[in-house]
Amino acid sequence: MLKLRSTASSLLKQYRFISSVVTTTSSEASTAEGKKDESSSDVLVKKQWAGSKRKNQRGVTEDGLGQAYIGFNYYPRFPGQEDPPYEPSKVFMVQRIRSLLGKPYYEKDIFKSLGLDGKSSKLAIVANTPSNCAKLWKVKHLIRVTPISLPQDLPEDGDLSGARLQENGELRFIPKLKNATSTSTYISFRINRKFFSSNTLRHHERTRPRCRPHHHPLSPPVDKS
Repeated sequence: MLKLRSTASSLLKQYRFISSVVTTTSSEASTAEGKKDESSSDVLVKKQWAGSKRKNQRGVTEDGLGQAYIGFNYYPRFPGQEDPPYEPSKVFMVQRIRSLLGKPYYEKDIFKSLGLDGKSSKLAIVANTPSNCAKLWKVKHLIRVTPISLPQDLPEDGDLSGARLQENGELRFIPKLKNATSTSTYISFRINRKFFSSNTLRHHERTRPRCRPHHHPLSPPVDKS
């Protein structure tokens, strides 16, 4: 009985070993066949991506599913998907739409280099260059990028007194704003020291005594004679 048990156990071990070898060989064969039976469309797409490169494109990624640009890799939503042809803008209008509280130091350094580390209402005009696009790509979840469209009839003399940048990124030249009087009035209003800012007025309203209104900064001077 002991001999029968030992032979049965040895046969069971051999059967398990043979079955495991067969399954591994079959799986390897199936994977090899799957690699050989790769669809011709995917091969054509990879060849097209490898052959036709856009500006600032280094080539195809290692997995063959994305496009390697300078500073980042782009993976389309569908294989072989390409954006429609368009003329890229030379300048971007960038605005920060999220707070920098709790953000890592390298993102704060990028905003500091762009001049957007202050108020969120501040705008920055950034040139469309590979280095700037690499910076914007790293903080794309914190900013709003609007391409600036330049008009066809740019002034040849370089006079930008009537230029106004709209919220949609459209740069317009308004002839009525070229008037020298309106421009000088606007500049004198900005540099005139007699006008109080909103923060100054709020500070004086909080600190002035209620029973003595003549101490208000806008009150006329009191004649003590």
